[in-house]
Amino acid sequence: MISAAVGAASCRLVKNQNLVAYWRDGKFFIEEFRSRQRVIAAASYAEILDAFRKPRSIASVTRALPYERASLKRAIADLCARDMLVAENRRKSRPSISELWRGSFAAAYYHFSTRDVPYSDDPIVQGTRFRHQLANDPQPGCYKDYVKTRTVVLSKRTPSARMPLHAVLGRRRTLRDFAATKLPAAELATLVRGTWGQTGWVNGGLLGPLIAKTSPSAGARHPIECYALIWAVSGIRPGLYHYGVRRNALERLRDGDFREEAVRFAGGQGFVRNAAFLCVMTAVADRVFWKYSSSDAYRLFFLDAGHLAQTFLLLATARNLGAFTTAAMKESAIEEFIGVDGVREFPVYLCGAGRLRQPPSPVRASTRRAS
Repeated sequence: MISAAVGAASCRLVKNQNLVAYWRDGKFFIEEFRSRQRVIAAASYAEILDAFRKPRSIASVTRALPYERASLKRAIADLCARDMLVAENRRKSRPSISELWRGSFAAAYYHFSTRDVPYSDDPIVQGTRFRHQLANDPQPGCYKDYVKTRTVVLSKRTPSARMPLHAVLGRRRTLRDFAATKLPAAELATLVRGTWGQTGWVNGGLLGPLIAKTSPSAGARHPIECYALIWAVSGIRPGLYHYGVRRNALERLRDGDFREEAVRFAGGQGFVRNAAFLCVMTAVADRVFWKYSSSDAYRLFFLDAGHLAQTFLLLATARNLGAFTTAAMKESAIEEFIGVDGVREFPVYLCGAGRLRQPPSPVRASTRRAS
């Protein structure tokens, strides 16, 4: 029976906007992603939902659709119970995701459908799972190497910055006005090694030794790789490089001055060409998904990239260099240029640095009172 809330002939129902439809294992599902209610749907369900794309009474829909009236009412009741059809007054009284999220449907779907994932910290459960997984699917390597390329080994010496951490934090700014002078190779090495380089090992138990870096990474998986387009660094030939963590070296992939490509990859932002280099952070998907198979694990790539970007900016600030980050990316062009497929490995963030044209303006503390 249709509930009392929607059973009256005068009640007007409308399709919930938070619906997705997909095929899985040969079955067609309709899902309300906020409540995570879903139903294996016949073609009639799609027709019913379409009939309620604007508020209508149940009676008007049952007259309009070519189905037996009793079965049609049962289907409408099922859709109401699953929050796929809602009373008109109810929709008006609750927040609209489509309005509040400015039409970003894909983002809303991902956000709400991956909340509140159950986790288990039971060591017995985890141990059993990892033993089985290791026996049937060896974990992916923690390094990516281009072994047949020429390399530029980076110095492990860190030039003294003489700036305490609290001062670095206070001075950190995104800066885009660069001088037309080359950056010393030692400065590049400090930024790249300090951001993406290995600092040691951690004990991963059944998973063996795992890499440690200056920034945190979920499960010490460290999925982020660094590709550098270099065009104004003393002693380093302009070109495309991959930072090989294992060897602490830049692995040369392509020769050439690619600053115009860097501008294009950063969505046409012209200031990029005046920096000394641009780093493309990519994510190696299997490093994360091998251990974390739940759908919310996709967030980890961007969390990791954010940690690394902040480390990069702080290191640059401590060196009195200008640095920037940007998420304005032409992903497909980047993937083709550096040679990744966009599925197993894909770009997630850009950052770069150079010498400043002039010292940044001093940061003044706010004197405004809170109201």
